[in-house]
Amino acid sequence: MASFRLAAMAAILAVSAGCTSAPGEGPGVAGLGPYCGKGDKSWVGAYTMRGVPEVGSQMRLNADGSFDFFLAYGANDQFGKGCWTQTDRVIALFPGGSRTIAPDHTPDTRGFTGILLEKDGRDLLWRIAGSHYVGRYEK
Repeated sequence: MASFRLAAMAAILAVSAGCTSAPGEGPGVAGLGPYCGKGDKSWVGAYTMRGVPEVGSQMRLNADGSFDFFLAYGANDQFGKGCWTQTDRVIALFPGGSRTIAPDHTPDTRGFTGILLEKDGRDLLWRIAGSHYVGRYEK
């Protein structure tokens, strides 16, 4: 777990360096803050989370580097849009207009502060901070 957190923090620095504020540079999604570059086609698609009781979540990683995210946990609904980018081990969801991700985002968090997802075969894992739960996003 500690090694993943270190890798995740390194990924935040690496991927945030890849996001620019220059919407006029090539194909991107206007109005999202950090420039969204084209995403890796193998990760593009709709995902549904499994493995966390009482939590429903879906996301879509788009080919233009943007994403849409939804999570429902009790009375707390979260919606997110922004840019996604990746390293060899991590996909990072940056909230629209932000160059940073809160490393401790949980289903209890109010609002969407970004998420780091660990690649696991064709799935994406969300190791939820402060708990033993791991959400598995499957296509």
